Amino acid sequence: AGPGRRGVSASGVSPAEPLPEIVRCSDCAGPLAATADGLDCGGCRKRFPIHDGIPWLYRDVEGSHAQWAAKLQLFRQELLGEVEELETAAAESDLLPATRERLARQKAGLEHLGEQIFALLAPFGFSHGEAGGALPRDRIPSRQHVTSYLETVFRDWCWGEAEIAQMLELVRPHLPRGDAPGHALVLGGGAGRFAWELAHEVPFASVLQLDLNPLLTRIGREVASGETVELTELPRFPQGLDHVAVDQHLARPTATSAAPIAPLHYLLGDAFAPPLAPESLSLLATPWFVDIVPEDFGGLARRLGHWLAPGGRWLSFGPLSFESQAPEDRLTPEEMGQALEAAGFAVEHTALCRVDYLHSPHAMGRRGEEVFLFVATRGDAVAEALPFDFYPEWMIDGRQPIPALELFDGLRAERTFDVEILKCIDGRASIEDIVVMLSSRYGLERGRCRNTVNRFFSRFFEEEAPGGRA
Repeated sequence: AGPGRRGVSASGVSPAEPLPEIVRCSDCAGPLAATADGLDCGGCRKRFPIHDGIPWLYRDVEGSHAQWAAKLQLFRQELLGEVEELETAAAESDLLPATRERLARQKAGLEHLGEQIFALLAPFGFSHGEAGGALPRDRIPSRQHVTSYLETVFRDWCWGEAEIAQMLELVRPHLPRGDAPGHALVLGGGAGRFAWELAHEVPFASVLQLDLNPLLTRIGREVASGETVELTELPRFPQGLDHVAVDQHLARPTATSAAPIAPLHYLLGDAFAPPLAPESLSLLATPWFVDIVPEDFGGLARRLGHWLAPGGRWLSFGPLSFESQAPEDRLTPEEMGQALEAAGFAVEHTALCRVDYLHSPHAMGRRGEEVFLFVATRGDAVAEALPFDFYPEWMIDGRQPIPALELFDGLRAERTFDVEILKCIDGRASIEDIVVMLSSRYGLERGRCRNTVNRFFSRFFEEEAPGGRA
């Protein structure tokens, strides 16, 4: 059966089940009251919609919805482009029979996946007309796409039981126990398996998951509610023709038949405008999260510390890549511990662990990851969180003048050379001809011009025309 609405199920996930009172307005932290079509804030009177049982709790409701509509529109364009590329490749006359078969299977699988994704996102009502509005106050990272981390849904709900067991073995000793463990939040839980496991492990007052991505969140909620979701897996490096496009059935593990011992809720929203009451959590879990947010870890620790009640526990595990951070913010485990203490936490436990990562039975890849696990307890007071703005004010308010930043000067010079190089490509000019032209026109040394031209064409063939088929 495909995704659909249902009544109360044994999963503990239901559109009719009330949210715990710790879920608040993400703009003013006021209490929320359920209505026929959403949640109304008793403080600022803002209304938050509920899409097929999933509260949309972004602070900028319309702006965030428009941005996800634009991302879905981009996915549609890229999907059509990939399908056309596969059709063009399959039209070559000198292909091996197996190659022609692989391309046909890839095309059919890609088209099927597109249909499935559009159907899963239909309840959110994304429209072509709303895309392209002003930037929302709650920034959704430009690198976060509709299908980002899509492979994790197969790990969570299809073939990843061994990896899930590894994760649980690491975290189970550090989960709170007792008669009244309070509320738990999984921040950035994606396809939702970890939150589902927490709801079966500990009798929390509630288990909440907060994530940015509507596709992952809806898949997670559907499966956790007892539905089976059909989704096509397209491994990047398939093991053979029968593994190129695999029709998967995502479902809860049959080994766990008991009902959860804690209510489970999947929410959409942003960590930088949290829909939570301050100091309301007894457990905060951040799986594979702290190194991908735009704020440095010290600032993030201060921010998240205000969500936890005094004595509350922060459980985090994942790699420490920090690829988007400045050099001084790419922290080691030792620096992480110091940053936690500076923010007002007491570090209880740390460990480096080797785990399997996305070992699909249909893919050639077999990755392993070194992950850092820490458990920290919030003290009586935490350091004040610093303001963090994703965009400068002149980007949010399109009427303000754009400052003349040095960065723009550098980009202007770089793009000027790109345009000049493109203008020289007429089917007759060589790379050396272009180097001579640029050197003469701009009075630059030829070696520098040659490096610039080489970088341009290298970038083109690596990013725009992989494989040299241009």
